[in-house]
Amino acid sequence: METFTKDLQLAVRMLLKKPGFTLVAVLTLALGIAVNATMFSMVSAFLLRRPPGRDPQRVAVVSSVNPNPAFQADVYPVSAPNYLAWREANHVFADMAAADEDRFVNLTSQGQPEVIRSAAVSLNYFSVLSVTVQLGRTFETGEDQSGRDHVVILSHDLWERRFGSDASSIGRIIRLNREDYTVIGVMPASFHLLGFTPQLWTPLVLTPADQTVAARSNRSLRLFARLKPGVTIEQARAELVTLARRALESFPDTEKGWGAAVRTLPDFLIYGFGIRNGLVVMMTTVGFVLMIACANVAGLLLARAAGRRKELAIRIALGAGRLRIVRQLLTEGLVIALLGGGTGLLLSNWGIHFIRANMNFNEAISAVPLQLDSNVLLFILAVSLLCAVLCGIVPALNASRTDINTNLKDESRATSPSRSQSRLRSVMVTGEIALALFLLIGTGLLLRGISLIEHQNLGFRPDQLLTAGVTLDAARYKNASEQALFVRNLLPRIQQLPGAQGVAAASELPASGPDSVTLRIKNQPDVSANQRLSALHVAVTTEYFRVAGIPLLRGRTFTEMDNPAAPPVVLVNQEFVRRHLHDQDALGQQLRLDSSGATPQWSQIVGVVGNVKTYSEDTHDDPEVYEPFLQRPVSSFSLMVLAGSDPNNLASALRDAVAQVDAELPLARVMSMPTVIERQKAGNPFFTRVLGSFALLALILAAIGIYGLIAYSVGQRTHEIGIRMAMGAGTPSVLRMILWESLKRTAVGAVIGLVLALPLPKIFDAIFYGLHLREPRLYFIVPLAILAVAMLATYIPARRATQIDPMSALRQE
Repeated sequence: METFTKDLQLAVRMLLKKPGFTLVAVLTLALGIAVNATMFSMVSAFLLRRPPGRDPQRVAVVSSVNPNPAFQADVYPVSAPNYLAWREANHVFADMAAADEDRFVNLTSQGQPEVIRSAAVSLNYFSVLSVTVQLGRTFETGEDQSGRDHVVILSHDLWERRFGSDASSIGRIIRLNREDYTVIGVMPASFHLLGFTPQLWTPLVLTPADQTVAARSNRSLRLFARLKPGVTIEQARAELVTLARRALESFPDTEKGWGAAVRTLPDFLIYGFGIRNGLVVMMTTVGFVLMIACANVAGLLLARAAGRRKELAIRIALGAGRLRIVRQLLTEGLVIALLGGGTGLLLSNWGIHFIRANMNFNEAISAVPLQLDSNVLLFILAVSLLCAVLCGIVPALNASRTDINTNLKDESRATSPSRSQSRLRSVMVTGEIALALFLLIGTGLLLRGISLIEHQNLGFRPDQLLTAGVTLDAARYKNASEQALFVRNLLPRIQQLPGAQGVAAASELPASGPDSVTLRIKNQPDVSANQRLSALHVAVTTEYFRVAGIPLLRGRTFTEMDNPAAPPVVLVNQEFVRRHLHDQDALGQQLRLDSSGATPQWSQIVGVVGNVKTYSEDTHDDPEVYEPFLQRPVSSFSLMVLAGSDPNNLASALRDAVAQVDAELPLARVMSMPTVIERQKAGNPFFTRVLGSFALLALILAAIGIYGLIAYSVGQRTHEIGIRMAMGAGTPSVLRMILWESLKRTAVGAVIGLVLALPLPKIFDAIFYGLHLREPRLYFIVPLAILAVAMLATYIPARRATQIDPMSALRQE
C-alpha cells in the first residue's frame, strides 16, 4: 500500500507537469464514459430494475402462443375459459390471478372529465404479486360479483394528480362510466410493472357468458401465477404446454394452432416490452465509442512513454524492476481513468436528464424512472477501471522493455522510434479506423432504414388533421342505435366549428393498427375457421375518405343512404383485390365478415380505395375492408377533423362541441395526426439523432486519434526527415512518403472494418422486425469518408514536417 501511495503521488506530479496532455486524455475518456453511462442508465431502468413485490422470480406469467407467426406471437393474452380451466387443473402454481390490462374508463368526478387507463383484476391479483396498498385495502371475497364490484383502487400517480394526495380519499365515491364507485385503496408509488400503466384497478367480473365456447376466441386476460415451493419455471412451462394441448383436443375449432408460454415475471416484462434489442444496439454503439476513446488515450500514453525512454532507463539502471515500471505507468493510467470517470459522471448526469426529457412519446416509456442510480454508479466505476487497464497496459508493457544501454547512450531527443513502437502505433491507428468504419456503416444502415420508414407514403394525408378518441359507456349508450345517434348529433356540430373543413368518425385512425377480421367471399370454396381469409376492419362515416385524403380508385364511397335499413355494403382496398380477389373486378362481389357480436350477413363491395399502411412504421400493405359506421356502429371510435390551418387550434372548440352533446363524456388523446404518427414511432426520431451523434463522435475521436498518433510519429522522425531533405529529397516527395504510409494503414483498417460490417444487414434484419436494410452505397461512401478524414489528419503534420529547416533538424539533440 505504501508503494502504491508513492506511485500515486508520482503519477499525480507527472500529470500535473503536463496539464495539456492530462486535459486531453481526461476529456477523451470522459466523453466515452459519459455516453456509455447515459445509455447504461436506460439498461438499468428497463432491464435491471427489480419488479415490485416479494420474490418476483417466483412469479410466472402465462401467455397464449398465437399461431400467426407475427412479432412476439408468444406473449398473447389468454381467454377466460382457459384461465378458469388452467387455474383448477395445474399442479405447479400455488395461486393464479388474471388481469385485463387494456381497459379505459371515463372519470367524471374530481375535475374535468378524463379518460383513464384501467385494469380489471381478479381478487387475488395483488396477493399473487405480493404487493400491498399504501392506504386502505385490496379487494375482498365477493367483490368480483356483479352488483358488488363497484370498488376501485387508485394508483399513486392518480391519487396525487386528481385527489391531491388526500388520505380522506379512502371511502370517497367517484364516478366511472357514469356509475358510482367507492375508493378502497391507494397503491404505493413503487408499484409499476414495465409496460403496464393502469391508473386504477377494479374487480374482474366473469359472467356465465365468459365461460362458453364462444368466449374462447376472446383472449384478453394476462395470467400471473406464483410457483409452488420447489417447482421450477421449466416444470411450469411443461405442464401449461400439456394443458394447452388438452384444450386443443377438446376445442379444435377455436384452439387449433394455439399454445401456451410461461416466463418469469422479470423475463416477461423485458421481453414483452420489446426494448432489449434496441438497447443492445445502443450499448454496442457506445461501446465502440469507448474503445476508440481508449485507443486514443493509449496512443497518447504510448507516445508519452516513448518520450520518457531515457528517464525509464535510468530508473531501471538504479534498480527499479520491470514490474515496478509497469505498475507506475498503470497507476498513471488509473489516475487518468478515474479523473475521466468523475468528469464522465457529471456529463452523464446531464445526459440522463436530456434523455429523460425526450422520452415522453408514450405512457409506458414515460412511466419508467430513468435516473443516476447505484447500478449506473457501479458501471461508471467498473468502466473507469477497465479504461485504466485498456489505456495503460500496452504502453506500460512496451515501456518496461526499454533497452537500458541504448537509451542511456542516446542523447538525441528526436531519435526515430523503434520498429516495435512504430508497429504498435500502426496497429492502433488501423484498429481505430476499422472500429470507426464498422460503427459508421452500422449506424448508417439503421439511420437509412428508419429514414425510409419515416418518409414513406402512408396512403393518406396526415397534415391538418386533429384527432380525438371517444369511448361511449354502456350506462347511457346501451345499444348500436344509441351509439349511431350520438355520432349523427355530434358530427354536424363539429362541422360548424370555425376553421373545420371536414369531420369524420372511424373505429380506428388510419395507420394505427386496426383489428383484423376473418371473412368469406361468395362463390369461393368454404374452409375451416382457422384457414379463412382475413383483412383489417374499420367502420367509417361518409366523409372519412375525403377528410383522410384516401383516394377512391373504383366505384363509390359511403353515403347517408347506407344506413341500417339499406343492404349491407363494404369498401375494400387495392391490396384486398390483389391478394384475395386475384386482381379480378371487385365491384359487385359479396363477402361475409365474421365480426364478433353481429349476425354474419353478405355485404356487397361498392368501391375500391387506395392502400393505407397498417402502422406508420410498416413497409408492406395489408388487405383492408371498410364498413359504413351507421351499419356497424361501435362504442369506441376516433374523431378526425380536417382543419384549414394548425389543427391544434381546434382542440378547445372540439371539446366544447362534445360537451354540448354530452357533458360527462371526456375526449382522449386530443392531438394532431402528425403527433399520433410521431408517438407510434416510439422515439425512433430521437434515437436516430442519438445514434447519429454517437457515430459522429466516434468519427471525431478517430480523426483526433489518427492525427495525434501521426503527428507524434512525424515529430519523432524529424531527424530522419532532415537527413532526407539535406540529401536532396524535395517537399513533394517527403509529403508523398508520409501520406502513402498513412494511406496503407487506412486501407488495411478500412478492409478490416468492411469485412466486419458485411453481415450487419442480416443481423439487423434478425434483430429488428420488419426493418429490411439494403444500402450497398454505404459500403463505398463510408470508406471514402474515412479515407478523406485520415488523409486530412495526416496531411497537417506531414505538411508541417516538410517546412522544417534541414540543418536545424540535423543539429537537434
